Amino acid sequence: METTDKIINELAVQLANKAIEQANYKIFYDEAQEKLVEVQTQLGQAQVQLERVNKVLEKDEALKELFDEVANKLEEE
Repeated sequence: METTDKIINELAVQLANKAIEQANYKIFYDEAQEKLVEVQTQLGQAQVQLERVNKVLEKDEALKELFDEVANKLEEE
């Protein structure tokens, strides 16, 4: 009977370890999904802002030239 008890105990420990591991992976997955949603929202906001800037630059050629000049200077640094 002692051997059977040891086997049952070992199986219980293994099952508990697997359950803990599974819970950890689920939490990591859920947190990654939350972060993905957050980043996708930020990306959408950035795209809207970029479109707005591009529309302004399309409407004002002098501003676009100034923008390009400053952008080129920054790239050279």
